Amino acid sequence: MPEQSHQEISMESIINNSPVIVISRKVEKDFPVKYVSNNIWQFGYTPEDFYSSEVKYSDLIHPDDRKGVLKSFKYLDKQLSEFVREYRVITRFDEIRYVEDRMHIKIYDDKSVHLEGTILDITERKHHEIIDRQYSSSNGKSLTDISLEDGLRLLVTNAEKVHSGLTCAVMLLDKEKQHISRIIAPNLPLSFKEAMEGLEIEYGVCSSGTALYMGEGVIVDNIEEHPYWALHREVAKKADIKASWAEPIIASTGEILGVFLMYFNFPNRPKKTCFEYLKANADLAAIEIEHRIVNETFKESEHKFKTIFNNINDQIYVSELNGNLIDVNQVVVDDLGYSKEYILKSSPMDIVPSWYIQRACELIKMIERDHKAMYEAAAIRKDGSVIPLEINARMIDYNGKKTILSVARDITERKKAEKAEHLNELRLEALIKLNEMTTASLDEISEFVKEEAVRLTESKLGYLAFTNADETDLIMHSWSNSAMSECGISDKKFIYPIKTTGLWGEAVRRRKAIITNDYSASSTLKKGYPEGHVELTRHMNVPIFDGDHIVAVVGVGNKEEEYNESDVRQLTLLMQGMWKIIQSKQLINALSKYSEELSKANTNLRSVNMMKEEFLEDNLEKGHDILHGYNVLDDETLSLLDNSQKEAISVLLNSSERLKRLIDAILFSSMQQAGRIEYSFAPVNIGNVLEDAILNSILLIEGKELELDKNISPGLSLVKGDKEKLKDMCTYLIHNAINVTPKGNTIKVEVHEEEKCLNITVTDSGTGIDKDLIPHLFYKMYQIDDSVTRMYQGLESSLYICKEIVLAHHGNIWIESELGQGSSFHVKIPKWSDNQNSI
Repeated sequence: MPEQSHQEISMESIINNSPVIVISRKVEKDFPVKYVSNNIWQFGYTPEDFYSSEVKYSDLIHPDDRKGVLKSFKYLDKQLSEFVREYRVITRFDEIRYVEDRMHIKIYDDKSVHLEGTILDITERKHHEIIDRQYSSSNGKSLTDISLEDGLRLLVTNAEKVHSGLTCAVMLLDKEKQHISRIIAPNLPLSFKEAMEGLEIEYGVCSSGTALYMGEGVIVDNIEEHPYWALHREVAKKADIKASWAEPIIASTGEILGVFLMYFNFPNRPKKTCFEYLKANADLAAIEIEHRIVNETFKESEHKFKTIFNNINDQIYVSELNGNLIDVNQVVVDDLGYSKEYILKSSPMDIVPSWYIQRACELIKMIERDHKAMYEAAAIRKDGSVIPLEINARMIDYNGKKTILSVARDITERKKAEKAEHLNELRLEALIKLNEMTTASLDEISEFVKEEAVRLTESKLGYLAFTNADETDLIMHSWSNSAMSECGISDKKFIYPIKTTGLWGEAVRRRKAIITNDYSASSTLKKGYPEGHVELTRHMNVPIFDGDHIVAVVGVGNKEEEYNESDVRQLTLLMQGMWKIIQSKQLINALSKYSEELSKANTNLRSVNMMKEEFLEDNLEKGHDILHGYNVLDDETLSLLDNSQKEAISVLLNSSERLKRLIDAILFSSMQQAGRIEYSFAPVNIGNVLEDAILNSILLIEGKELELDKNISPGLSLVKGDKEKLKDMCTYLIHNAINVTPKGNTIKVEVHEEEKCLNITVTDSGTGIDKDLIPHLFYKMYQIDDSVTRMYQGLESSLYICKEIVLAHHGNIWIESELGQGSSFHVKIPKWSDNQNSI
């Protein structure tokens, strides 16, 4: 027999004894089979059954899958040149099997169109997948195993619990990224969902269409008046939707997947915490959707067949029962980089990892016993890299000899997908665990976040540093355990001036994340590190903001792969969660501190109470009427107190005042985060508001014998505001001025009208404020140690509330001050106009 004929018979033998069925179907009614390999017998049929038209290909397909499969066949040539589909078939023995059908279009000279390709029985894998899902579900891993629709529905319904009158939705894009194709919103009216489905992605088309078009958040606080809803206003009205906030759902790659929406049955303008909540839910939706995309990638990358005979794209090995190779196809040669002669002459130990050699005997025995096996292995390329493989092996008769035919698929992409899927699960678990650490200590929280930052970015080391108040220094909090074990520096540095620090300070200087994927490359920013320091190959550090103030920097290093924006996003989410918990604990600790001071002052005043009793008894004996004209703390009484008692009273009053302000700030912040601070905007006379605030403060003004210089002109224009909130703000500013102004001096309250707003100014006669201190007075809490400005300690709590009220009114607040010259607190509030939209 000629050598060529011998090779053809060998190849036919390989195919007919392999699990891969080769088939060609004509694209016409019932898709008649023009060629099928002999191994169709595994489904109980012979090629003659099809050639004689006794069996049509459509007869094989499961009735529940038939319509969809045949429809995809019919339109294949109009959409794709190559296609893969999984479906069920029914064998001649009425057994249901799962198959993967990989096909491509072939047009012959007679213009006939054929679907040519391969069919692979994947029933065993499908069964394993079902078992794995059941096992995982029984272990409580419902978030990873439930469907995408159910996962997003759970996210939506949980998000709705934060506010009454709130309904949420996730809307996903179609494949062309042109329209909304899928809506997950269990509590939205059906009519509204039907109107939104198919909505065009375009600027000005509702909140969702505009957000998807722009790739950024869109806030419509009043649908009735906003132009984005001009064409859909009646639909929203019927659904009782008055406000709509939208945030794009963006994958870690930057791809826009859909949009997360929050609908309200009342006009609503979001606060800062609302923006964070909206963004957080969009991020969670992105994680959930990406998780499913990873699963799809995992499925699509399992099989790499090309379609017909010589175009099979998988590695094929034919080996003896002792493991020695008899033959391989060209794909093996191309993939591994060796010549075919080298591969066939080599020992198996030369091209497979040692761990596979150790289990090879066990696998051969399994194949001999069951005549087939499916398992994972690997091959070593000529360059030393390793290819993960999925092996489908079975016993065959090859040239009269019992051999093993192994069809090996490269599952590199699948392994990457599995790794990405696992990492996404770990990241979600870390965020959930951090959210539950409200009772942990600050050290425990920061330690957890630091180690998770290293683990979730697959880094080898990490560190956490905080900034000082004016962002001039990085104060090293701690290094990760792995970094400390490698560090050989005995005298470690803990304070790094931002101005002179190299790459580590760049995140603060440039106010954004800095990624350095080649740390060895020369850079003018690098200052080097001391001998014994852990050697860096890659580095990334991320600044964490509180408003516009950088409060901390987290850094990681020496990841094997390059750092990317997904790593930045993960560290930012972790650190923002940490900072919210730390900030809450700082406020609680401060509250405890001032409560202790108050308690201590009360103890010191016991002597005052005893003196009061003696004073009353003495006056009773003298026949005085104690119900009129006497105050225990009037001038006569105070003249009887010694210095320690006067100091105790001073501490009591000051601590009580600051405690009240701090409590106000904590309550305001908590209500703000919960979305419970609501504004009712209307035309407001700012003159009346100031008069009410002055009346609230008149006893304090008279108590310090202060002169009030008031300049509030009649006939001022109305402003757009919430009267009660503005009165609170003005009262705080006037109280602050009273507190810092010495007895007998002057405070000034005035209003100037400008073109578009009113300028309210409250001026005190205090000692003035250092310019470096001014920005920090608007934080929730700021510790002041400078003796010159200590009299302003406590103002920050009320000024924080003032700032938030002003921002809600779209206004501006600032301070002008010089040491020794007093301070002026300015507030600008926009005027009211009849054609103005509600805030």
